[in-house]
Amino acid sequence: MHEQRIEAYVNLINQLLTCPKGETSQILNANRELVDAGLLQIMARVAEQLEENGDRNAADFLRSLRSQLVKVMGISETSTSANLSSQDYVQLLEEVLQATANSKGNPQVVYPLFQQNIDKLNGDLAQALKAWADRNFQILEPKEAEEAAGRIMDFSCLIQQFPLGNRASNLEIAIIGHQQVLRIYTREAFLQYWIRTHINLADAYIKRIEGDKADNIEKAIAACQKALQICTREAFPQDWANAYNNLGLAYFERIEGEKASNIEKAINAYQKCFQVSTPETFPKQWARSYSNLATAYIIRIEGNKKDNIEKGIDALKKVLLVFNSPSPVWAMNQTNLASAYYHRIEGDKGDNLEKAIAAFKKALQVYTYEAVPQKWAMIQNNLGLVYTDRIKLNKAENLEKAIEFFKQALRVYTREDFPLEWAKTHLNLGIAYSNRIEGELANNIEQRALHIFGMIAANC
Repeated sequence: MHEQRIEAYVNLINQLLTCPKGETSQILNANRELVDAGLLQIMARVAEQLEENGDRNAADFLRSLRSQLVKVMGISETSTSANLSSQDYVQLLEEVLQATANSKGNPQVVYPLFQQNIDKLNGDLAQALKAWADRNFQILEPKEAEEAAGRIMDFSCLIQQFPLGNRASNLEIAIIGHQQVLRIYTREAFLQYWIRTHINLADAYIKRIEGDKADNIEKAIAACQKALQICTREAFPQDWANAYNNLGLAYFERIEGEKASNIEKAINAYQKCFQVSTPETFPKQWARSYSNLATAYIIRIEGNKKDNIEKGIDALKKVLLVFNSPSPVWAMNQTNLASAYYHRIEGDKGDNLEKAIAAFKKALQVYTYEAVPQKWAMIQNNLGLVYTDRIKLNKAENLEKAIEFFKQALRVYTREDFPLEWAKTHLNLGIAYSNRIEGELANNIEQRALHIFGMIAANC
């Protein structure tokens, strides 16, 4: 599947997710050349991403639409895999492992193979991988088995990061792969590879979609702790820092235990990373750890709230020294920085709001309506909140801008697709109108918004 074709699919899906109710058929009819099996594959992938990001309503909408298209197009959900034999999966696996070995794990070489066989990146491939390892690890000479484990290790890392296909399946394949690697790369014979595989396994469990979330996080913590039992800062500094970064992520996401205690453990783990990662040695790793640390400080329960926000802002400023040009990571951190300034206690309130506005607007360079409509809408709503509270310049003009931002957010936040966000934004709009004018109209708008929000919140 070519990149241009994939981009066209993604753009069509974004249109479908953001179009007004009743226009879905018109959009599909206008893009008939894109309505094919490839679109169905990408729709499934986007739905997985939406659910992973917490947007269940959009994911359900997309899956429902996809099911309707499957029926209209006369395609069986299982027809593709049903017509494939186990040998087809083995053949693909061997081809991919060979490409991985020849290119030394170069994604520019291996990812096109994934794209061409995206329909085969599923549970059957995971089982084929396990069966292949069961068979070959018994008959290969030790040196050959070692080389095979190395290919599986690289392949597993590549499929774990592959952005297309079914995200849940990709992670399951990666987990199976890491588990097979550990059969050959034992702690006694291949210490560093054993450590790295446990770190990779932890990352996969943190992101895993299938299975019980709480159980997956506990498995991630256990994998990190196994690695750190023998991985020392002196012997393997980068692996040591990676293990602590993943441990921090796992504690941050942890469901078991007390939330406050888990956040403290996450902060302690992130801080360990800086004993190794510096702007000079591992700049991107250093920045990502500070980004994670900032998020933990901003939602921290223990300690002084004012101090925690300051620590979060300081950490985000460090991140933006490395990720200093427009990119998804840069935009995410600009958004977090804006939110931190909006809630900041220290300093001049007016100045903090101006800094929040500036950071949100920077993020919009990446989070556009066309490319990332949900994040775009989130920032429109947040800008509306900031302008509602804005102290500098003319209050009336600020409220007019706030109203416009809330209206923009409602282009994406529809009642059908995002009911909770829709209600919250209507509440914000109602408050802005009540501040803008006096009279029954404003009161009615606010009361209507409060009523809607109350109904939806009660049912969530």
